[in-house]
Amino acid sequence: MRVDTGCGGVGWSAATVLEARCAPVEHEEAVLEEAAVSLVINGAPYAVMMATPDHLEDFFRGFLWSEGVLRSLAEIVAWEAVQVAEGWAIYLQLADAAAARVARKRRHIIGGSACGLCGTPCFRGLVPFTPIRRALWLDADVIHDLLAQMQARQALNRHTGTAHAAILARPQSDLVREDIGRHNAVDKAVGAALEQGWARDEAVMLGVSSRLTFEMVLKALGFGVPIVAAISGVSSLAIQVADSHGLTLIGYTRDARMTVYAHGERIRGCTPARPRVAMPCLK
Repeated sequence: MRVDTGCGGVGWSAATVLEARCAPVEHEEAVLEEAAVSLVINGAPYAVMMATPDHLEDFFRGFLWSEGVLRSLAEIVAWEAVQVAEGWAIYLQLADAAAARVARKRRHIIGGSACGLCGTPCFRGLVPFTPIRRALWLDADVIHDLLAQMQARQALNRHTGTAHAAILARPQSDLVREDIGRHNAVDKAVGAALEQGWARDEAVMLGVSSRLTFEMVLKALGFGVPIVAAISGVSSLAIQVADSHGLTLIGYTRDARMTVYAHGERIRGCTPARPRVAMPCLK
């Protein structure tokens, strides 16, 4: 059954705690929910993702936006979420233009909760978004403060210690979403921003509680976010794409420190690193 946290996504499980020189202790442990979420678009299966079943509307909106399927929420003609024995099925009716994009992008396998590109049939066009040209600046303290806010607002993680989080910030507001999957948390944040009327290119920063890899950079580019900061590290391909596409990429943003890997000119007081050896840009 679910814990009443006000946010959903948390359940109870019987567990036994073992501690040195102590007798085993049996009790009920709060656990983060994970469920299969099937997206069925215009009557045909599109993808099955493993996700935490809260904010599912934010999830499918952000996921389909990051996939390049949606260009506007107006392209969603109708939708319905149905709980089934296996998890959740989300049935969507999309406008013709979006349906045509679906046909070009349809996946072939199930995607895990940690998977951003699982099932993509080919590698052509992996970066379909244009480079970010926005000139703006943030103080390092602001970035640290936003990540601290994200952690403070992790209700699911506070109960279970299992959830990833993402924060999207614009000058006047910000929002936080959580999920068992780090990619899903970003999709939920993007979907929530779209539902609240945020325009693409309005967010100034994306912060994540996890490591930063290529797929996370891709989602930031898709929503026009110029600065991405992670509490953990970054991957080589994330650096390559951020460098070639005008994205400020920051890792290890914790303990009053941060490591800037690409386009540090957007961080006040940061001297850009020396130019790295040119690498081929993904097309």
